[in-house]
Amino acid sequence: MNQVSGSSMRRVKGIALAASVGALLAGCSGGGESAPSVTGAATEFSTVEELRDAYVAAGGTCEAWEEIDPGDYDATAGRCSDSVVMAVYANPDELAAAVDRSQNLAVQTHLLVGENWLLNVDNPQDFVEALGGTTVS
Repeated sequence: MNQVSGSSMRRVKGIALAASVGALLAGCSGGGESAPSVTGAATEFSTVEELRDAYVAAGGTCEAWEEIDPGDYDATAGRCSDSVVMAVYANPDELAAAVDRSQNLAVQTHLLVGENWLLNVDNPQDFVEALGGTTVS
C-alpha cells in the first residue's frame, strides 16, 4: 500500500464524504437507517489482486476468486462471492461515479472506499484499520 499526496487524500476524503452524506440522505428518505461513516488512513492499491490479498490478510474470506468485467469503468474488478466484490480504478472520477451509482441500486451496498479502490462487503467497518478508506452504506 502506498501513501499518496495530501491533495489526493483530501480529494478522495471529499468524494467519500459526499458519498456518505448522499447515503445518509438516501437512508433517511427511504425510511432505513444508515450507519455512520468510519474513516481510516488513505491508501491505494496497484491491482485488484493486491486489494484482494490485503482483504484476506485482514481476515476476509476469498475462497472462490473470479475476475469480473467492470462494465463502463476503467478498472479491474473481481469477486470472492456474491456479497464480496472489489475493484481498483485508474481514474478517481470513475471511482466517485461508481460509489454514486452503488447508492442508487435496488440492493443495499456496504462499501469501503479508498484512494483508487472500493470493496463491497457486509461488514466494511471491520476492514478500515487494515485497509484504510471510508465506509459508505
